[in-house]
Formats: sequence, structure tokens, C-alpha cells
Amino acid sequence: MRFSVVIPTLRREAILEATLASLSECDPGPDEVIVIDADPEGSSRPVITTFDHQASPAVLYINSPPSLTVQRNRGIDEASGDVIVFLDDDVSISPDLFARLAETYGDPGIVGATGRVIEPEGGRRGGPRSIFRRLLPGGGREGTFTRYGYPRYLRELDRRRDVEFMRGCFMSARREDATKIRFDEHMGGYALAEDEDFSFRLSRLGRIRYEPEIVVRHRKLGFGSQDARRFGRLVVVNRAYLFRKNFSRTPLARAQFAMLVVLLVGHRLVNREWRGAQGLLEGALQVLRGRS
Repeated sequence: MRFSVVIPTLRREAILEATLASLSECDPGPDEVIVIDADPEGSSRPVITTFDHQASPAVLYINSPPSLTVQRNRGIDEASGDVIVFLDDDVSISPDLFARLAETYGDPGIVGATGRVIEPEGGRRGGPRSIFRRLLPGGGREGTFTRYGYPRYLRELDRRRDVEFMRGCFMSARREDATKIRFDEHMGGYALAEDEDFSFRLSRLGRIRYEPEIVVRHRKLGFGSQDARRFGRLVVVNRAYLFRKNFSRTPLARAQFAMLVVLLVGHRLVNREWRGAQGLLEGALQVLRGRS
């Protein structure tokens, strides 16, 4: 089984270099690595040139417009492996990642696979596995979506299971299925929740497997640099778009989506994130006015 790795990046040369070094320690390694650089000046090219001379396989460098969904779709177009592994440029991976993925994809019913993602905890209240998340309405077991499209994050991380979504920093899919699904380029720029959209639509084609023994450490660099107000708007606007796109907008589901926004605003206020709360409210107003 052949693996293609796709890594979108933008002006983070030292970070990208560390990720490529982590890939080079895998045994077995991937069959090809494709770096999609969104910098018009090609700032990552020297990193690729250096790495290409030091490691096998060679790294393919491609320049692309600055949009995460466009970058990942370009990676799909260029990949030749049986399975495409999508990584962020700020991760380190376990050396046995590709060996374990090969075992998982030995099951023909598997269309996607992911693993345990370890991230910095931070000091915020109400993280992905907090009590706050239990307040979310809308049904759905861990690893699936509520009826209005919000993910129920895994709280119990040690059990292998089928899921409906993967984290964008580490996703994988059979190339033929990724080619059918693709990433939604309507979600441009930072493209918040594009990974959830891709995963959900992929899960309609077959099973996505969560493998706890596959470990990826995500440094989550740059996440905190997002403008909180703009990010808050994106949270509501993009999630409303995906709700309309992928889920049945029953009166109950719409009411629960509205409750989600209220809970998210409360979450920002508890954490004294005033600009984030403002952005959420602005996003809600934008959705109500039909401008998204």
C-alpha cells in the first residue's frame, strides 16, 4: 500500500522543517510527500530543497493560492498513493504511523483513518472534553455529529472505534474517495471546520476508524494568533453553512443550533474573551440577515 502525505503551509519554514524531520524518522515511511506552499514568494522552497537531498522519498514542492481548501485539493490532484495522509505543518508523528495505517486500511470497508491527537491544554475553561461540551443538545455519541452538525469530541481516547470526523491536523482517506469528496473551496482562507465537512461526507461512503495507538502531537502554533473577533464570526457563519449543507434543518435542529450559539457566547464570556463573544454575535446576526 502506497501513502502520499499532503502538507499545506504558509510562511512557517522552521516549523515545516521540524515536521518533515519527524516524517523522515518513520519506518516505514511514506511513498511521497507533497508540500503545498501558499506564499507567493515561495518561502518554503529552500526547506524542501534541503530536505529533498537528505531524505527519501523526495518532497514535491507546489505553490498555490492562499486557501487551505484549495491547497489540500491541489494535494489530492497531485497525489499518486493509495491513501492520502493530510498533516498540518506543525505536527510530529509516531514512527510507526504508516505501519499502523497499513493495518487499518487492510479492511476494505475503511475509507478513512485518524488517531490520537495530543495538543497543548492551555488555560481556557470548557475544552473539547469538558463538562461544558456535555451541555450541548442534539444527540449523537462520541466521535459523531449532533443533528445540527456540531462534533461530539471523544472523551474516552483509549478505545478503537468508528467515527464521523477527523481533526484537520491528521486525517487520512483512500485517494479514490478523497478525489470524490474533495474539500469545499467555498470555505476559503482559514476555512474553519473544513476538516469536519470533509470527514462527514467521507463517512457517508464507508467507515472512518479512530486508532488510539497512532499518535500525532499537534503544536497548534498560530491558532492563538487568529483575530478573536473574526474567528468568532467564522465559527457561526461556517457552522451555519455546513448545517444547511449537510444536515436536515428541522425546527428542532434549528432551535438547537441557536442554543449552541448561546452556549458558545457564554463560553467566551466565562473565559473573558470579549472580542470572541462579539464576533459570535456578529456572525449570528450575519446568518439571520441571510448574508452567509
